[in-house]
Amino acid sequence: MTGTLLPHVQVAVTHLAFQIADPAPDASFPGNELATSVLGWLKWIGLAGCLASLFIGGAVWGLSQVGGNSMQAGRGRSYALGGAAGSIVIGLGAQIVNQLSGLG
Repeated sequence: MTGTLLPHVQVAVTHLAFQIADPAPDASFPGNELATSVLGWLKWIGLAGCLASLFIGGAVWGLSQVGGNSMQAGRGRSYALGGAAGSIVIGLGAQIVNQLSGLG
């Protein structure tokens, strides 16, 4: 059954992809440089926070695992995985917004 379903899913995804508009950036927008700069800084601050969460969570996870403290190891794992997930969302944020903007 999945063999017959896959072509239909591909057609639906292709159809949706052709309907999404891709507007060109407009340089005449007032405050364009400031908005771009602020968004860039927010992206880098968010990525730095995710990287810190990944490193600290990984260290807590590893050290707690070696020390036999399973509760702290669980917290460290949560922080490490949260940092990884956050960096994926931040890195793909522009693509996610562009994909969802045409669906509303």
